[in-house]
Amino acid sequence: MKKSLRTISLCLVLAMIVVFSGCGKKQEQTSSNVKVNETGMPIVNEKITLKVMGSKGPLQGPWDQLYVFEAMEKMTNIHLEFDTPPSQNYQEKKNIMFASGEYPDVFFGGLLTSQDEVMYGEQGILVPLEGYIDTYAPNLKKIFEKYPDVKKSITTMDGHIYALPYVGDVNWELTTKLWINQKWMDKVGKTMPTNVDELYDLLIAFKEQDANGNGKNDEIPLSFDNSVFSVIRPGLMSFFGIIATDLKVDVTDHSKVRYYPASENYKEYLKFMNKLNREGLIDPEAFIQTNQQVAAKGNENRIGLFANAAAMLTVGTALQEDYVALSPLTSSVSTTPVWPKKSAVTRGTFAITKENKYPEATMRWVDTFYSEEGGIFLLDGDENVSWRYLDDTKEKWERIMPEGEFKSTEEFRGGKISPAAGTPLPAYMTTEWRKKLNAAHVPILVKEVQEKYEPYMKFEYPQTYFTQEEQKKLSSLEADLTKYVEQMEVAFITGDPSFANWDEYIKTLEKMGYKEVQDIYQVAYDRWEK
Repeated sequence: MKKSLRTISLCLVLAMIVVFSGCGKKQEQTSSNVKVNETGMPIVNEKITLKVMGSKGPLQGPWDQLYVFEAMEKMTNIHLEFDTPPSQNYQEKKNIMFASGEYPDVFFGGLLTSQDEVMYGEQGILVPLEGYIDTYAPNLKKIFEKYPDVKKSITTMDGHIYALPYVGDVNWELTTKLWINQKWMDKVGKTMPTNVDELYDLLIAFKEQDANGNGKNDEIPLSFDNSVFSVIRPGLMSFFGIIATDLKVDVTDHSKVRYYPASENYKEYLKFMNKLNREGLIDPEAFIQTNQQVAAKGNENRIGLFANAAAMLTVGTALQEDYVALSPLTSSVSTTPVWPKKSAVTRGTFAITKENKYPEATMRWVDTFYSEEGGIFLLDGDENVSWRYLDDTKEKWERIMPEGEFKSTEEFRGGKISPAAGTPLPAYMTTEWRKKLNAAHVPILVKEVQEKYEPYMKFEYPQTYFTQEEQKKLSSLEADLTKYVEQMEVAFITGDPSFANWDEYIKTLEKMGYKEVQDIYQVAYDRWEK
């Protein structure tokens, strides 16, 4: 990108940014009478202005002063005027804006919900994008061809695309990870477990055999924090054939949607967790402590098994190499190993409203970020500005920042380079780029996820859309259902091992409408599969 800025007078077309051929100026007349160059740069010969609304994260500087937007304006001849409410009250501000009738030209990092897309798309506030994609977004079209589910996941029931996604094909970011201490396993003479019974025996050994070798009975076999419902549950539940991140639904092998908190598989998961708790294998502070408190214990070499995006986030860099990924396990209700995989798609990052006079130019502008090089530019910045290669082989790169002004590279990235530090953006990111980052945890993630999880990954319930009527019904039922299930999950894990009140629990779920929720998700899934 930096090179392109130096050569702006020579038409600024670089393969690094746009996968268009040549520097020619093929022009097309648009509805606004502004000529759009289908290839090369600038996108328009006469400067245009777009009003942009997006969610500003706490690490981000003013968007009009960020490097990526300044560079893009010089290249494209498109000027942006920003309205960026802070992330903590962005949704409220966005809803007020929709109610006011005064819309921006573009949502960029706009955090549009699926309900927003359906409602405001049907009302004509958000513009259907598929026609503009066909002509002005060759990079995005290549992504559709490579990953057909991406297009399916952003196409609403009426056949239109109202918002564009972030597509992150980074394998270790698409799954939960459980980390187990290999040194402890060696110390107690155990190998990697293959089923939940062997895991139980291993955790007992961690507790009773001074696994950390300090002469104290201070080992915590399994620990987590009060965000258990989003962090560690997916991995543990997969041992019982449940593939889901949240407390809603999963899909069986026969394309049947199930509200799994009402299933026998879920009951067996709870029984296993209850057993671990009764034996003192779960951290007694697990349901009340913070992530920071878990990390403090991890840095003291006291935890055998935990969940996190990378082991270093819990145990620090000094101990991270002691840990390996826990392999998918089997159980009495799940005899084939499986592991959850999230969608590579984050929806609602970009949209064009009916106020936009330059949709063709806008689509060409955003398509820049759907090439591999353009995604790197938007999300990580420019070579020798915010990152650099370690040597001429270009096999490793590292983040950089000016001395003295910022405390971390992430602060520098958000403060001076890109809103990607804290806001989902319309872009494409690949494993190949991310694995070249020169950081000690990256090779561990690449190896462990590739060897332990990829062979067993199964996608969770896909990203579907609901009709306004369906969404209204879900909104009236799901909040109470989820709250009740969360409360009962803790109660079952920490309470009566006989599960004498299980039948009463199921009857309560029925009264609260879980079957209706299940049916709505099934209908949406069937639409998605067509």
